Amino acid sequence: MSDAAQLAGLKAMHQDAVLLKEGGKPVALLPAFGFVAGDNPYRMDLLLVPFAHSGYETRLFFERKIDGRGANWNQHRVIERNWWAPSWNHVPASLRWTQMLLAHLRAVA
Repeated sequence: MSDAAQLAGLKAMHQDAVLLKEGGKPVALLPAFGFVAGDNPYRMDLLLVPFAHSGYETRLFFERKIDGRGANWNQHRVIERNWWAPSWNHVPASLRWTQMLLAHLRAVA
């Protein structure tokens, strides 16, 4: 599936999704994305990295840490910005980006 088709799927979930590049590879920025973690609503920028990054098959980066959710949060610099990510692996790059996003969000559910 093309990057444009993958982005279209994310736009169906979040109309403000934007395709960017990191090291020549596609990443999806989801500005002010709304989700629930631990029964609390959140709205923050998310960055979906649909390829191997920092020892993980794929990554979802969060604008900020979510206290009490996820494990072993670490800060990373991606697309010239600081992001946070919990330790959450084995979300395969073979998934559609929408499926990948939802699989990563389970880390903080």
